Amino acid sequence: MDAVVEFLRRLPEEIRRVGGSLPWRLGLLVFALVLNFGFYLPSLPEATPRTDVPGLDKAVHLLVFAFTVFAAGRVLAPRKRFPVGWVVIAAVVHAGLIELVQLVALAERSGDLADLLFDVVGIALGVAAWAGERVLRRASVQHQVEPE
Repeated sequence: MDAVVEFLRRLPEEIRRVGGSLPWRLGLLVFALVLNFGFYLPSLPEATPRTDVPGLDKAVHLLVFAFTVFAAGRVLAPRKRFPVGWVVIAAVVHAGLIELVQLVALAERSGDLADLLFDVVGIALGVAAWAGERVLRRASVQHQVEPE
């Protein structure tokens, strides 16, 4: 438990070192987590515009998971790769839980293995976006340090 407390204590400084804003990163993560609550709603709210676009549900799963993993990685793993592994594990467990809850507990929803597949693809895209941002940030810092 002490390691977790120490990790969280160092986190603001780690984010400042990579050139980020903790409030901005936390805000994005909170927004991403709020989007995830939609997976647990018994049905879509009445005010939600309904479209009959094929695959829209799959696109939502992919984008929400990609955004959530990217945002969580930016907060929890600004400099080191290891914590993003925990983000991936939590996201995969969450994806399975969503489908299980929809299958068992929500009468108007259904669990779908295709949704789970798109969740996993979204997780991979989120990790790729997180890694890509780190590469770009390092290249930018390196470019600023190198003399012309």
